[in-house]
Amino acid sequence: MDDQMYVNAVKSDIRKALVNQKGNSCPLAVRLAWHASGTYSKHDDTGGSYGATMRFPPEKEDGANAGLDIERDILQEVKRQHPDLSYADIWTLAGAHAIEIAGGPPIEHKLGRTDAQDGSACPAVGRLPDASQGAEHLREVFYRMGFNDEDIVALSGAHTLGRCHKVRTASGGGRVRERWYAADFWRWLQMPPAPQYLGCA
Repeated sequence: MDDQMYVNAVKSDIRKALVNQKGNSCPLAVRLAWHASGTYSKHDDTGGSYGATMRFPPEKEDGANAGLDIERDILQEVKRQHPDLSYADIWTLAGAHAIEIAGGPPIEHKLGRTDAQDGSACPAVGRLPDASQGAEHLREVFYRMGFNDEDIVALSGAHTLGRCHKVRTASGGGRVRERWYAADFWRWLQMPPAPQYLGCA
């Protein structure tokens, strides 16, 4: 089986795990992929999706990752079917493919990540974005990964996928007070001081 045939077979199994009679966990798959990746620092090349370190404390217990054990459990079936594929590759491919399943464009994905054997490589808690801390905090977090303001707006748009569940958000499930669009969010980033923004994934 060539590489693309293999990837297609894995994506087919991911789709069966994400969308079935039990429900549709595409939004949670996107959140898992992002939270596994969103700890990356370009300054010292630590954090990020390599290692799938969210399987271990303290990252596993970080309040920002609340509820992601649900998606890790859902994707365990894919790991069972493809034992040679790393959790890191499964989580990130599932997030990318979930966007496509939800009607978005195909996202290029390369396999080759490895899994950590323990939690020694877990990034420090607090590396994920917390919109309640304001625009400068978001810039600090996203710039650390090599992104700019436009990237912040584009990536934050994933919060519009799915619903807000109390057990799956560090904010305790607070509802967004009003509908925000990308243009509103862009203006919010550009014109501090900003109104308080409560988002959930």
